[in-house]
Amino acid sequence: MPKVKKKCCRSKPKRCKSCPVVHLRLKKAGADDLSGKDFQKALKIARVY
Repeated sequence: MPKVKKKCCRSKPKRCKSCPVVHLRLKKAGADDLSGKDFQKALKIARVY
């Protein structure tokens, strides 16, 4: 997973990959166990505003 920032920048139309909100969403989705295409799919869903 990417390095997490301290504060969210709330960039639009999608959040950045190092946003703490994206990290939390990935953690809830259980993305620690995912790799490759599955991780990219979870990341795409987590970045949606």
